[in-house]
Amino acid sequence: MLLTRLLNACHHFPGFVYEGARLCEATQSIEIDVRPRKGSKPVCSCCNQPARGYDSLTERRFEFIPVWGFAVFLLYTMRRVDCRDCGVKVEALPWANGKHTLTRAT
Repeated sequence: MLLTRLLNACHHFPGFVYEGARLCEATQSIEIDVRPRKGSKPVCSCCNQPARGYDSLTERRFEFIPVWGFAVFLLYTMRRVDCRDCGVKVEALPWANGKHTLTRAT
């Protein structure tokens, strides 16, 4: 879908790529898959330093900016990191604040 190309061009998150988009007619929403860019390291949510990956959690839905009257959700499988200083933590995301599911658009 061309929507992912448009989002990659105008609302880019470093280290992440919009991969696929689909219209979910049952909920009248657009779901967009997000994946980490190949070769990018996850960032520790405590100290904001790059760390090595540990494993992945289940997929989460984040509410994004509505488009043309459709609710938009970013779908992302969060990674956990093994930080030297903080231990095993969930990665920091540039579009989310903690456990909130509403994205922040900067």
